[in-house]
Amino acid sequence: MPGDDSPLDVLRAENERINPAIILADRLMQRDAQKLLTVDEVVEAEEVLAIGTQEIEAIEFHRKAFLKTPASAIDYVPLGF
Repeated sequence: MPGDDSPLDVLRAENERINPAIILADRLMQRDAQKLLTVDEVVEAEEVLAIGTQEIEAIEFHRKAFLKTPASAIDYVPLGF
């Protein structure tokens, strides 16, 4: 059930990937600035915006999980920190 995992568990469960907005922006910057977007690129941009919205919602979920989790001392540094 969402919210039962620790914030660290939630972060570890997330997939690592390159932000699709960066990929799209890179591709668009490499072309001549006078060319218009194709219909497919507009559709892709809409998909990227939807993914970005989902990312914002996921970050907000993580932030809320961190805020309600009490601080606790540990005797090791978790991998990645």
